[in-house]
Amino acid sequence: MHLIDLLRENREAVLERWFDLIVKTYPGLSSMFLHKKHRWGNPVGTNIDGAIAGLFDELLKDEAGEDLAPLIDTVVRIRTVQDYSPSEAVAILIFIKHVVREQFAKQIDAGEVPVSEVLQFESRVDTMMLVAFDIYTKCRNQLFELRLEDFKRHFSGVLRKKGITVDYPKFE
Repeated sequence: MHLIDLLRENREAVLERWFDLIVKTYPGLSSMFLHKKHRWGNPVGTNIDGAIAGLFDELLKDEAGEDLAPLIDTVVRIRTVQDYSPSEAVAILIFIKHVVREQFAKQIDAGEVPVSEVLQFESRVDTMMLVAFDIYTKCRNQLFELRLEDFKRHFSGVLRKKGITVDYPKFE
């Protein structure tokens, strides 16, 4: 049997396990909250759940499409503003490798699923991780720029009250 066929047949179980592993990275009660399936009551969990479903579908394609980067952006942007380290922010994407090896270990070990297909799938995940790191870096830079602009506005207001004007240079 082909790995892609197994993944398609077990889509919901794989996605549920992947989501569970992601949720476990959140502290305490946050993990319970993230399991709620309500768009307005749990926007973070809903966005992550939808994004990983889309990413899973992209991983099953022969070649990644245009939807890959925006889906990765959804997950990574959330993790970036939550102050996870770079590795923690993008590591959740690699969890799919663990899920596949865990759920299909018997078929892989028995040779029912060619190891070459597992390696090919994992290579796609690795490519997704590289894209994720690029997106994380861009998000982190945007966050830094927003914080810097906020600081400059606040600091400029304080200086204006004291009668001091400052022109900040633009960084490109």
